[in-house]
Amino acid sequence: MTDKTFSAAEQRRHPRTSLSVTLNIRQPGEGSVRRRGVISDLSQGGMTFESDALLEEGMTLHLKLPSALEIRGEVRHVGAPVSGRRRYGVRFHKIGFLPTH
Repeated sequence: MTDKTFSAAEQRRHPRTSLSVTLNIRQPGEGSVRRRGVISDLSQGGMTFESDALLEEGMTLHLKLPSALEIRGEVRHVGAPVSGRRRYGVRFHKIGFLPTH
């Protein structure tokens, strides 16, 4: 029996798409802070983005894209800072469109 090690890309459930779009990040709760980030890849189940925000693994976020798409998710990976910015991996919990008036 052969023991095979899978890369992170091979372990993903959904294919990822490269995307460069700015999103708004909000941490729910008291003293809610709004920050901006840039998505580097996106899939049906999660995404990776870069931001100067200071986030922690397990933290719940509300993310809003320019298309009125709103996402709720959880930080699953925090990368080391590079030039004051960190790379975050997020697992999606809920995706929906904001009502338009």
